[in-house]
Amino acid sequence: MPNSQSQQNPMTSDRNVLTDKELSYVKDFLSWELLAMKKCNDTANRCTDPQIQALIKQTGQQHLNHYNSLLQLLQ
Repeated sequence: MPNSQSQQNPMTSDRNVLTDKELSYVKDFLSWELLAMKKCNDTANRCTDPQIQALIKQTGQQHLNHYNSLLQLLQ
């Protein structure tokens, strides 16, 4: 019976290389975050209610923060 502690789970092993499929997912996610940020900014600029505008801008900033965090992890 193999020792379960000695077996490495590929999902938790230390590796610094992304597969092509993983890289594709990351690229998609980065694109989605930028698109969401742009849509928030566009919507906020057209919004007439200052409170709602501030919330939408905050949401757009969160998307930009997510984008930058992910990008930093990849560097």
